[in-house]
Amino acid sequence: MPEGVGAAGRRLVGQGREAEILEWDDGTVLRLLRSSESQSRVQREATALRAAAEAGIDVPAVYGTTTVEERAGLIMGRVDGPDLITLMGRRPWMVPRAARIVGATQARMHGVVAPVDLPNLHENVRFKIGAATDLPPELAEFALATLDGLTDGDRLCHGDFHPGNVLLGRDGPAVIDWTDATRGDPAADLARTRLLLSIGAVPEHMPALIRRLHAFGRGTFYRLYLRAYERLRPIDTALVDRWETVRAADRVFEGIPEERSALLEILERSANNAA
Repeated sequence: MPEGVGAAGRRLVGQGREAEILEWDDGTVLRLLRSSESQSRVQREATALRAAAEAGIDVPAVYGTTTVEERAGLIMGRVDGPDLITLMGRRPWMVPRAARIVGATQARMHGVVAPVDLPNLHENVRFKIGAATDLPPELAEFALATLDGLTDGDRLCHGDFHPGNVLLGRDGPAVIDWTDATRGDPAADLARTRLLLSIGAVPEHMPALIRRLHAFGRGTFYRLYLRAYERLRPIDTALVDRWETVRAADRVFEGIPEERSALLEILERSANNAA
């Protein structure tokens, strides 16, 4: 397929591990999932986007769903602008601003009561841990036991919140990629973001310079991001620590080779400390 061209001959305007972003009609884009078995995830994303928009969170408008080449997709308003990882790679002096955007946006998100038809975070995480074939049984058992001791919640949780999923358009930031959105405890969402910021592998399609700068700036970004979040919502660090054990286990399910050893190290350390 020619460079810059995606499914159905549409121009490719962006991509990630899970989806292609294709130019669509009348100023919209199609977020087309790579898997042909993800219709429910598209509906989940549409539900989460509408809930976020109603609460004043900056997100692309939702215009409907469609199927292209047996793959489910979501038609959304187009946001012309770089994601914050790309922006920081090009303009490292933007790191403080980007961190403030991410922290404040996530704090506002966690103030939103999620729709009841979004998946339950506890149940979603439990399924992933049980289905993670690369997770040693003893670590899976430890993670599930930790999960049993954590309370549920009712807040809007993005599920994959990091600077690569925030676009900076002409009208300001917009949060994208809500296919893992759930109803649950904000501490679980914070733990997931902390994992992504500390060990998350930057996608290979990102230029090498951006990947190097992202690795260099992780620590600074994280400190500024936390500060921005805490200005709006308190953080129970001990609770986030417990959730991080669980989220490391469910991240193994996603099968990203570059992260597996670091995730298992987190789990092993937590298990040893609990022994």
